[in-house]
Amino acid sequence: MKNLSASLLFVLLALAGQLASAQTIRRVNNAGVTGANIYADLTAAQTAAANGDIIQVEPSTTQYPAFNCTKQLTIVGPGYFLGENQPPALQANTITANISTITFSPGSAGSTVAGLESNTSWYINANNITVQRCKLTGYIYLAYGSNTSGAVLRQNYFYGVQESSISTNSLITNNIIYSSTNINAVGASGEFSNNSVIGGGTSLNNFTVRNNYFASTFTPTANTNWDYNFFAQTTLPTLGTVGTHNTANVPQSAIFVLAPTAPGQFDAWYKLKTGTNPATGAGQGGVDIGATGSATGYGYRFGGLPAIPAIYQLNQAVTGNSLNVTLGTRSNN
Repeated sequence: MKNLSASLLFVLLALAGQLASAQTIRRVNNAGVTGANIYADLTAAQTAAANGDIIQVEPSTTQYPAFNCTKQLTIVGPGYFLGENQPPALQANTITANISTITFSPGSAGSTVAGLESNTSWYINANNITVQRCKLTGYIYLAYGSNTSGAVLRQNYFYGVQESSISTNSLITNNIIYSSTNINAVGASGEFSNNSVIGGGTSLNNFTVRNNYFASTFTPTANTNWDYNFFAQTTLPTLGTVGTHNTANVPQSAIFVLAPTAPGQFDAWYKLKTGTNPATGAGQGGVDIGATGSATGYGYRFGGLPAIPAIYQLNQAVTGNSLNVTLGTRSNN
């Protein structure tokens, strides 16, 4: 069943409208599956790849090794919290693709990664890198080694963001962040919007900050513009250009479901409560406060499914000489 599932997923990927015909799809599988354009790790896949290729990292119970990205690639995995977010089924196979450190080095500008899980930090040292719908028990470091621009961190569940040099024009949006974020370099710039910061302080310099929920301290600089935010802290900061639509003393329990208690905390805890909820429609332009709110269709996606077709149902049965297969697929925007 595993080999059939992987093959069907590959076919779906090949048929996906968003994958341009000039791109080659290369599969990464460390479970013994072999064949054309199948590699045991991302480094081997990158060696064979051309700029613009797509690397599909397949589910595995064995962690993939660290990867230094030096080409412009699109890297996709199956998502995360796949078992916890069922029902309804997200993927027929609930195993994730866990990888160690990823470093985006010179040569990788314009790369995108989505749907992967990691138990360490990742590092960005190239321009216009997009990390979306990934789960990290570590930080994402911007400008790691040299100044960078145009990073997009969107729809992730992760520790937070740190800065090594100067990062400009960064977009940090629709994430669930459960530790600290510090972007304070002179010359830094960006937007921090529609995030649910559920643990750890946030310190930002020269950012536009809006539509967020902060469960811990928020420390802006004098040139930070912030409005339409909710805070658990009882008093608001005073530095920066302060709008008139910020609200203090809002506990997490007032806006998030914070359930179920089993199997423990995961992203669905931070769905907005139904019924009367002060965060509903309270953001700029009438969007919801926090990671699920968006005026552009980029609200947080529970389970981190990348924007490719997924198999959510796969049943096989042999009757005589016939193999009967029931297959359910869906697209994921």
